[in-house]
Amino acid sequence: MDVDSINWNNKAVFKTWNYRYIGEDVRAVIIDAIAVLIGDYEIGRKQAAVLLLKALLRDRFLKFLLNYEDIYPFDRNDPRVREWTKEVVSKGECEMCGSKEYLEAHHIIKWADYPQGRIDIKNGMCLCHNCHTEEHKYDQSYNPCKCNHRTRECHLEPSKQACIHQVGRRDD
Repeated sequence: MDVDSINWNNKAVFKTWNYRYIGEDVRAVIIDAIAVLIGDYEIGRKQAAVLLLKALLRDRFLKFLLNYEDIYPFDRNDPRVREWTKEVVSKGECEMCGSKEYLEAHHIIKWADYPQGRIDIKNGMCLCHNCHTEEHKYDQSYNPCKCNHRTRECHLEPSKQACIHQVGRRDD
Protein backbone atom coordinates (compact mmCIF):
# COMPACT_ATOMS: atom_id res chain seq x y z
CA MET A 1 0.00 0.00 0.00
CA ASP A 2 1.25 3.45 -0.92
CA VAL A 3 1.54 5.82 2.05
CA ASP A 4 0.07 8.65 0.00
CA SER A 5 -3.11 6.65 -0.64
CA ILE A 6 -3.89 6.33 3.10
CA ASN A 7 -6.68 8.52 4.40
CA TRP A 8 -4.94 9.86 7.53
CA ASN A 9 -8.19 11.54 8.66
CA ASN A 10 -10.19 8.30 8.73
CA LYS A 11 -11.70 8.40 12.23
CA ALA A 12 -12.49 4.67 12.08
CA VAL A 13 -8.75 3.90 12.03
CA PHE A 14 -6.99 6.93 13.52
CA LYS A 15 -7.56 8.88 16.72
CA THR A 16 -7.40 12.14 14.83
CA TRP A 17 -8.24 14.21 17.92
CA ASN A 18 -4.80 13.29 19.32
CA TYR A 19 -2.96 14.61 16.27
CA ARG A 20 -2.72 18.03 17.92
CA TYR A 21 -0.40 16.59 20.60
CA ILE A 22 2.16 15.49 18.03
CA GLY A 23 4.48 18.38 17.25
CA GLU A 24 5.53 17.02 13.88
CA ASP A 25 4.18 15.17 10.86
CA VAL A 26 1.78 12.56 12.27
CA ARG A 27 2.25 10.31 9.25
CA ALA A 28 6.00 10.19 9.86
CA VAL A 29 5.50 9.43 13.57
CA ILE A 30 3.16 6.51 12.81
CA ILE A 31 5.39 5.10 10.08
CA ASP A 32 8.49 5.44 12.29
CA ALA A 33 6.72 3.69 15.17
CA ILE A 34 5.75 0.78 12.92
CA ALA A 35 9.33 0.60 11.60
CA VAL A 36 10.62 0.34 15.18
CA LEU A 37 8.24 -2.57 15.85
CA ILE A 38 9.40 -4.40 12.73
CA GLY A 39 13.09 -3.60 13.16
CA ASP A 40 15.74 -4.87 15.53
CA TYR A 41 15.45 -2.24 18.25
CA GLU A 42 15.73 -2.49 22.03
CA ILE A 43 12.61 -3.24 24.05
CA GLY A 44 12.31 0.29 25.45
CA ARG A 45 12.00 1.77 21.96
CA LYS A 46 9.43 -0.85 21.02
CA GLN A 47 7.37 -0.06 24.12
CA ALA A 48 7.53 3.67 23.33
CA ALA A 49 6.41 2.94 19.76
CA VAL A 50 3.40 0.99 21.06
CA LEU A 51 2.47 3.87 23.38
CA LEU A 52 2.58 6.29 20.45
CA LEU A 53 0.48 3.96 18.32
CA LYS A 54 -2.02 3.49 21.16
CA ALA A 55 -2.47 7.26 21.25
CA LEU A 56 -2.87 7.59 17.48
CA LEU A 57 -4.62 4.40 16.29
CA ARG A 58 -7.99 2.92 17.14
CA ASP A 59 -7.79 -0.24 19.24
CA ARG A 60 -9.09 -2.57 16.54
CA PHE A 61 -6.52 -1.41 13.99
CA LEU A 62 -3.72 -1.43 16.56
CA LYS A 63 -4.57 -5.02 17.51
CA PHE A 64 -4.57 -5.99 13.83
CA LEU A 65 -1.22 -4.27 13.35
CA LEU A 66 0.43 -5.87 16.39
CA ASN A 67 -0.63 -9.31 15.20
CA TYR A 68 0.88 -8.74 11.77
CA GLU A 69 3.37 -11.56 11.08
CA ASP A 70 6.31 -9.21 10.40
CA ILE A 71 6.02 -7.67 13.86
CA TYR A 72 7.57 -10.11 16.29
CA PRO A 73 6.22 -10.21 19.82
CA PHE A 74 8.29 -8.30 22.34
CA ASP A 75 6.08 -8.92 25.35
CA ARG A 76 5.70 -12.37 26.88
CA ASN A 77 2.03 -11.60 27.52
CA ASP A 78 1.39 -11.26 23.78
CA PRO A 79 -1.44 -13.67 22.85
CA ARG A 80 0.80 -15.28 20.21
CA VAL A 81 3.41 -16.06 22.88
CA ARG A 82 0.77 -17.50 25.22
CA GLU A 83 -0.46 -19.70 22.36
CA TRP A 84 3.15 -20.76 21.62
CA THR A 85 3.61 -21.62 25.30
CA LYS A 86 0.45 -23.75 25.36
CA GLU A 87 1.53 -25.61 22.24
CA VAL A 88 5.06 -26.30 23.54
CA VAL A 89 3.80 -27.45 26.96
CA SER A 90 1.14 -29.63 25.31
CA LYS A 91 3.94 -32.11 24.53
CA GLY A 92 3.07 -33.32 28.03
CA GLU A 93 6.46 -34.21 29.41
CA CYS A 94 9.88 -32.72 30.03
CA GLU A 95 12.09 -33.32 27.00
CA MET A 96 15.12 -33.71 29.27
CA CYS A 97 14.01 -35.87 32.21
CA GLY A 98 10.53 -37.10 31.26
CA SER A 99 8.73 -35.47 34.23
CA LYS A 100 5.08 -34.65 33.69
CA GLU A 101 4.85 -32.04 36.48
CA TYR A 102 5.49 -28.28 36.53
CA LEU A 103 5.98 -28.04 32.77
CA GLU A 104 7.23 -24.82 31.18
CA ALA A 105 8.06 -23.64 27.68
CA HIS A 106 11.74 -22.97 26.95
CA HIS A 107 13.19 -21.04 24.00
CA ILE A 108 16.09 -23.07 22.59
CA ILE A 109 17.61 -19.92 21.11
CA LYS A 110 17.11 -17.17 23.69
CA TRP A 111 14.18 -14.75 23.44
CA ALA A 112 16.51 -11.74 23.17
CA ASP A 113 18.82 -13.34 20.62
CA TYR A 114 16.26 -14.54 18.08
CA PRO A 115 13.07 -12.43 17.78
CA GLN A 116 11.81 -14.54 14.85
CA GLY A 117 11.99 -17.62 17.08
CA ARG A 118 9.81 -16.24 19.85
CA ILE A 119 6.74 -17.98 18.47
CA ASP A 120 8.42 -20.61 16.31
CA ILE A 121 7.41 -24.04 17.62
CA LYS A 122 10.72 -25.47 16.38
CA ASN A 123 12.47 -23.09 18.81
CA GLY A 124 10.57 -24.46 21.80
CA MET A 125 11.23 -27.24 24.28
CA CYS A 126 8.91 -28.54 26.95
CA LEU A 127 10.85 -28.64 30.23
CA CYS A 128 9.91 -29.23 33.83
CA HIS A 129 10.67 -26.38 36.20
CA ASN A 130 13.83 -28.03 37.55
CA CYS A 131 15.30 -28.71 34.09
CA HIS A 132 14.31 -25.23 32.92
CA THR A 133 16.07 -23.73 35.94
CA GLU A 134 19.12 -25.89 35.23
CA GLU A 135 19.08 -24.82 31.57
CA HIS A 136 19.22 -21.15 32.64
CA LYS A 137 21.43 -21.61 35.68
CA TYR A 138 24.15 -19.29 34.41
CA ASP A 139 21.90 -16.64 32.83
CA GLN A 140 22.08 -13.42 34.83
CA SER A 141 18.50 -12.45 34.04
CA TYR A 142 16.84 -15.73 34.99
CA ASN A 143 14.79 -15.93 38.19
CA PRO A 144 15.46 -19.50 39.35
CA CYS A 145 12.12 -19.93 41.08
CA LYS A 146 8.78 -19.26 39.44
CA CYS A 147 6.66 -19.64 42.53
CA ASN A 148 3.13 -18.63 43.28
CA HIS A 149 4.06 -15.37 44.96
CA ARG A 150 0.49 -14.61 46.02
CA THR A 151 0.21 -17.73 48.16
CA ARG A 152 3.95 -17.99 48.82
CA GLU A 153 3.86 -21.63 47.67
CA CYS A 154 7.02 -23.01 46.14
CA HIS A 155 7.01 -26.44 44.54
CA LEU A 156 10.76 -26.92 44.78
CA GLU A 157 12.18 -28.94 47.65
CA PRO A 158 13.59 -26.61 50.36
CA SER A 159 17.24 -27.38 49.50
CA LYS A 160 16.67 -26.16 45.92
CA GLN A 161 14.62 -23.08 46.74
CA ALA A 162 16.47 -19.97 45.75
CA CYS A 163 13.61 -17.59 45.61
CA ILE A 164 12.29 -14.37 47.00
CA HIS A 165 10.51 -16.28 49.77
CA GLN A 166 13.80 -17.26 51.33
CA VAL A 167 15.13 -13.70 51.41
CA GLY A 168 14.75 -12.12 54.82
CA ARG A 169 13.42 -15.27 56.46
CA ARG A 170 14.89 -15.93 59.85
CA ASP A 171 14.96 -19.12 61.83
CA ASP A 172 13.88 -18.04 65.32
